[in-house]
Amino acid sequence: MQIQRVARHLTPLILVILVVLGCSDYSSASQPAPTTVSQTDVTARVAGLSDEEARKLLISELEKTASQDETLKKLGPDSNSPLARLLNVLDTKSDVSEQGTRQLLQALPKVGADLSTSFRKLCPYNTSTGAMENLLWVLFFLATGIIIELLFVHLVVRRIFANVASFTIPTAITGVDKLIASITQELPNFLRLLIYFCGSYVIFVSFIWTDSPNVQMFFLAILILSTLIRAFAILTRMFLSPQSPLFRIAPINCHLAGIGYRALLITFSYILTVMMFGIVLKKLGLSAPTLRLYFLFNATFLLSATGACILFYRKQVADAIIQSPSEYGECASWGRNQFAAIWHLLALAYLVLLWILLFNDIIDPAQENRGAFLLSFFVVPIWMVSDKLLQWLVKYAMATLKIHLETYEDSGEVSEADILQREQGKKTFMKTMTVARTGLVILILIWIAGLWNIYIPVFSNLSGVVFDTLIILTVAIIFWQFISNWIEQKIEESLPADKEKKEDEDDWGASANRGRSYTLLPMLRKFIGTILVTMVTMTILSSMGVDIGPLLAGAGVVGLAVGFGAQKLVADMFSGFFYLLDDAFRVGEYIEAGGITGTVENISLRNVMLRHHRGMLQIVPHSDLGPITNYMRGGLIVKFNLDFPYDAEIDQIRKIIKKVGQAMQEDEEFKNDFIRPLKSQGVREITNSVMTIRVKFTAKPGAHFLIRREAYKRITEALRAKGIHYAHRKVIVDIPSQPGSTEEHIASAAGAATGELIQQEEQKAAEASTRQK
Repeated sequence: MQIQRVARHLTPLILVILVVLGCSDYSSASQPAPTTVSQTDVTARVAGLSDEEARKLLISELEKTASQDETLKKLGPDSNSPLARLLNVLDTKSDVSEQGTRQLLQALPKVGADLSTSFRKLCPYNTSTGAMENLLWVLFFLATGIIIELLFVHLVVRRIFANVASFTIPTAITGVDKLIASITQELPNFLRLLIYFCGSYVIFVSFIWTDSPNVQMFFLAILILSTLIRAFAILTRMFLSPQSPLFRIAPINCHLAGIGYRALLITFSYILTVMMFGIVLKKLGLSAPTLRLYFLFNATFLLSATGACILFYRKQVADAIIQSPSEYGECASWGRNQFAAIWHLLALAYLVLLWILLFNDIIDPAQENRGAFLLSFFVVPIWMVSDKLLQWLVKYAMATLKIHLETYEDSGEVSEADILQREQGKKTFMKTMTVARTGLVILILIWIAGLWNIYIPVFSNLSGVVFDTLIILTVAIIFWQFISNWIEQKIEESLPADKEKKEDEDDWGASANRGRSYTLLPMLRKFIGTILVTMVTMTILSSMGVDIGPLLAGAGVVGLAVGFGAQKLVADMFSGFFYLLDDAFRVGEYIEAGGITGTVENISLRNVMLRHHRGMLQIVPHSDLGPITNYMRGGLIVKFNLDFPYDAEIDQIRKIIKKVGQAMQEDEEFKNDFIRPLKSQGVREITNSVMTIRVKFTAKPGAHFLIRREAYKRITEALRAKGIHYAHRKVIVDIPSQPGSTEEHIASAAGAATGELIQQEEQKAAEASTRQK
């Protein structure tokens, strides 16, 4: 195999050297005639060699082969490359070029006969009359499908979409509404196309008159071709909308939309028709040289028509190049003016080069066809789409790094330093875009050259890596923007409606109670961002040819080492994960954990930030939380005591408290915060001096403070209106009558009793405060 490869590479080089130097006669005259050696003599000579002689002979042959390989590497590119084959077109000694060109020239007179032979295969009896009749039958079934389509439109479509025209059309549509409106506008045409395809196919299958596979294949080819052309026309109208600018998605004017619509439709229809009939002719047995001539003729006609359009519209395109809005300056630069003056010459030269490359591939049947001609022909639309993606990536990167923003939100006067920074950012953006677009043009040219098997040793591989990187980054950024926007929307939805909550309305602090989405989604966004950056980095390294297997293995080892060395960190992360999974607490909830109380202000991977109701921020690792008491789940039962004199009417007080509770439940400010109404629980205890009645209600967490204050106020006012007052603390000192008692003895005893009573009341108040906390 190695000797054959060396011979294949060296043969064209030897032929060129012989032709240039004219050494054929000299070589044949100066060198002795080769001796003829039979197979028997070769076998006899080899059999007579010793082991040492055979080993030396084998080593010498291997050394010759190695020296030939080194010589071949020094000679430069492969002689089978497109550049060498392009030069060989002018070389009369090139076997491939000469044979391919000769085949095409010999096939020219036979084109008519070959096409006629292929056409007659539409008839099972191989007659022209029968083939023509079958062709007419195929057209008849297609016409039947059109009639069914028209009947469907007249009987069904007009009735279904009769009310669409009566809708009020707005003056402007933007965003997704424009796409939805375009789809709605073209929906009847999609239905018509579906009825046409199904009707033609069903009628043909139901009334088919022949078992010829060629006729069936020809009918399906024509049906699919017409369906695809009409579908492309509908999709093009959706985006360009040449008749109505209201539904136009592409940002162009009506004149350019009409020209673009017609040009795209004609070009797509022509290319698709040529490809479809080429497939049909190949299935019908058309010879390979005639088929190559068919494609060469149609490609030549396409390039010629394109060249004529370039010459016809050269002034309009030049004006559009000069007058198009530029992000790099307000007026057209010198380079843009020069390019506008010679753009048509460059385009025509590109078409000529494209035809030469196509002819070079057609004369070589062994050359692989990877769609190089069509991709090269549509290089301008490919460049436009790639340029838009590149601009979007650069703008997104600049905005993310806060280097340059398209729009600035100015809340007040802008300082000179901000203006200078913005101008500097704009200059950086302009330079970055210039370098990026220049690199994009070079990469597209290298990519097009690679399609034609013209490889530049370093840059060809580099262009593939850059294209893969751009695609990976584009997909990653689109996915990240979608996820980030969705998370932001869900976070906004989880925020409470009332954002103007006063600090004095909540003894637990001013933090609003957040939903579970507000707690989990920010951490989910960080996790997704980390995973996305890691995957993008690994994918880009893999596309560059880097073996990421050792990197993944090393990352696993490092992760295992970190896991063993930082057990506390791992315990904190896993504890936090399971706390969040169990929905133990959320941002804004008041909890007690590990002897620490406070409102959850923020949750990170390792810690939870608790804001104490007196203002201190407490940072607690997840593994130190322990059992958690969440005061914000369910309702809080609030009980408080009211002291009355011994002779107070208990039933009257109970009715007054009940009426106050009913009034508070009907109040718009408090009714949504009640879970159970305010009511009296009767007499709780009777002490030495007062009768204590307990009041109870159940409210939502955080709102119970406000309800309790309002209940105190309303109950007090209602009792005062009925002439009922709270009990005053009394100290009754019973002093036995003793002879010689004085006022000093009485005052001393009363003071001691009062002090004891005050001490007892302070102790009870401290215990009650501890229970409430």
